Amino acid sequence: LSLRTDHFAHRKFASEAYRNKQNLIEKIVQKYAVDVSPGQKVKSGDFVTIQPEHVMTHDNSAVVMSKFKNIGAKSIKFPKQPVFTLDHNVQDKSEKNLAKYRSIEESAKLHNIDFYPAGRGIGHQIVVEEGYAFPYTLTVASDSHSNMYGGISCLGTPIVRTDAAAIWATGKTWWQIPPIVKVEFKGKLSTEVTGKDIIITLCGMFNKDEVLNCAIEFTGEESIYGISIEDRLAIANMTTEWGALAGVFPVDDRTIKWLRNRVDKLELLKDQNKNLKDLTNNKPFVHPRINHSRIDEIEKNPLQSSPESYYAKHLTLDLSTVSPYVSGPNSVKVSTSVAKLEKENVAIQKAYIVSCVNSRASDLKAAAKVIKGHKVADGVELYVAAASSEVQNDAEESGDWQTLIDAGAKTLPAGCGPCI
Repeated sequence: LSLRTDHFAHRKFASEAYRNKQNLIEKIVQKYAVDVSPGQKVKSGDFVTIQPEHVMTHDNSAVVMSKFKNIGAKSIKFPKQPVFTLDHNVQDKSEKNLAKYRSIEESAKLHNIDFYPAGRGIGHQIVVEEGYAFPYTLTVASDSHSNMYGGISCLGTPIVRTDAAAIWATGKTWWQIPPIVKVEFKGKLSTEVTGKDIIITLCGMFNKDEVLNCAIEFTGEESIYGISIEDRLAIANMTTEWGALAGVFPVDDRTIKWLRNRVDKLELLKDQNKNLKDLTNNKPFVHPRINHSRIDEIEKNPLQSSPESYYAKHLTLDLSTVSPYVSGPNSVKVSTSVAKLEKENVAIQKAYIVSCVNSRASDLKAAAKVIKGHKVADGVELYVAAASSEVQNDAEESGDWQTLIDAGAKTLPAGCGPCI
């Protein structure tokens, strides 16, 4: 582990040459910055007006709609910009919550907004699965874990509900481009070590607010290639807990392969997505967001940080030194290796395989592999919720879901589960 900070940043800001050298995050922001002067290059520290590709709201869509009306707005500026997903309180079957859910769905229909009902999954997972997050784009959400989109090189960052309402009304909001930190990976992960271990290690070792309110760009071409897309999503997701406003991975061959596979998967699932029902017009199906033409475009025109582009800090982690870690208690700034915890024989009462950082197919498969042939211990409750209905279907087809049930796991609807 290492950390390098440039204490003479003001000298670089004075250089015109520096102004023309942008890192990856600045280049993505440049694409979505509006009202900039001709030839102006946006940089860290600048206040910019941005028009994000999409804005996701979940159960808080009702509150955002109230703010939308309070500012006197009547119509959505760009109806295909917002996305509504119901995911947080899906286990609440009270009439009050069901009425709220109905009102959100009615608002979506009224304004022709893409809507995903309770049970479809966690909003962030849907945003990735359905291509609202796409490489080299900027998508925001009124939820802190929008950082997750950076796993596929989409700049995802959280906004407050008032800003979400403003985006609905105008298509735009303001943002100050934060300090940008380079996190460089070296070496190769050992087997049985996951992306979750990487980010818990980073949170535990660099726990003095080194990246607070920063945006993180992950680098290290060969090392990153060894990290699966699902693990990248987990790492980017938990940059939130680390204190960052975004965490972005580069696009590589592994990203492209994942996107190509999504095209094939979405072809099979097109009839299950009501938002795509009227888009084909009797023509061959082409998904409006994840399709080969868009993938071809990012392959032909990759965005990469310019040589000598500036970073506020440079952190380095040798992946070969990372071992399985557990965070807590109470904070990710505290972390302990599994090797040490094994000796302490810590008793537990409840366990959850859930959340937008977990519960993808690889997570469920890993859990099923561990528990197969065993039973949940007496005095312990194990709960499991898939990140999305698609993930659950995949886990059911592979047999992993049934393995967890056979062991005594209690299933919850696809969604945020007990996180709220």
